[in-house]
Parts: sequence; structure tokens; C-alpha cells
Amino acid sequence: MKSFRNTLIISLTAFATVISGTTLSAQKLTTGKLTVDPNESKVYWTGKKPGGEHSGTVKMLSGEVTVEKGEVKKGTFVIDLKTMANTDIQDEGMKERLIGHLKSPDFFDVDGFPTATFILTRTGRLKAAQNAVGEVKATHLIEGNLTIKGITQKVQFNATISLLNGKLTASSLPFTIDRTKWGINYQSKSIFSELKDQFIHDEITLKIDLLTK
Repeated sequence: MKSFRNTLIISLTAFATVISGTTLSAQKLTTGKLTVDPNESKVYWTGKKPGGEHSGTVKMLSGEVTVEKGEVKKGTFVIDLKTMANTDIQDEGMKERLIGHLKSPDFFDVDGFPTATFILTRTGRLKAAQNAVGEVKATHLIEGNLTIKGITQKVQFNATISLLNGKLTASSLPFTIDRTKWGINYQSKSIFSELKDQFIHDEITLKIDLLTK
């Protein structure tokens, strides 16, 4: 009987050691700084005008996320506006003209401001009643500062964030920004009331997908 008790104690001690080691390993995986993979991370955009819309992508240039005990606390992301691309136009000439115009001073002035940045300042877990948007469910509310053309404005949106095997995956639900808040006023009806139906909507819809290395 004594031998059995000793064996049990040794077994429990070994089990506790394994559990302790697993917890420490998990903490190592879920606490620290993670680097964004620019090849797997991008921003999707959609702009609208009466009778139509255009959509496309912009790649991430770099980014870093600070994680503490499995929760995202801070983040800095640089968006490479030079990589702006269109995904809905089939004609290559029209596609090139659109992107050229979007990169011009009328819109994003990419020569003068080749990057945009997003500084994540706060995240908060969403309750079940807060996160349903159609079939998609978000896990977090994201708040931060978005800088475009040297102008910084606060934005917030919902996103699904997961951390597995030391890698973070995040995908925002589509959200809108008012481009005029960043000085992008070209053919804005709220700025130029005489445009009638020749205007472009102020709202740009964005969706962000990112993966860390």
C-alpha cells in the first residue's frame, strides 16, 4: 500500500510538472510581440458613385502586434498605398486609368504620401448580442488612429481575432470611413453641392485581413 501511495504521489507530481510546463509554453506563445506577414495581409476597399462602384486591395507594408496573455493590446500597421489595385474592372486600360487617378492628388496623392498608418489603441471583447452582423460574428471591438495624407482620425470597427500556435489571425467586418475627414474631397457632394448626380460618395468601405509570421 505504501508503494502504491508513493507511486501515486510521484505520478501526480509529474503530471503537475507537465501541466505547469504547458502553461508556461502557452504564455510564451501568447505574450509578446508578433510581426505582421505582409504577403498574407491586405486591406480591401470599395468606393461608390451613382450607378456603380469599384473595389480593390492594398497590401500591408509592415506591422507589429503586442499580445499579453492571449489578448491584443497594441498594434502598429503600415499600409503601402503604392500597391493599390483594382479587382472589378476587366479592361486593363480602364483599370490603369482608375488606379492612376486614385493615386493622384485628387485622391490619395501617393507620390507625396506613399503610406497610410493605423495605430491600434484599444481592443475590447464583444458580448454575443453585440457581435452579430448577418452570418458573421466578431470577437472584438477595435479602436485606433488612422493616418492618411498626414491627417489622423479615430476609427473603430469589429473584428474576429484568433491566436493559435503563436500566430495571430485577424479579420475585420466591413466598415466605412468618410474620406473627406482625411482631405479627400474630389467630387464630394458634401463639399461641392453643385455636382448634382456627378458626385462620388464620401464613404469608403474597408475590410482588413492580417496574419502574423
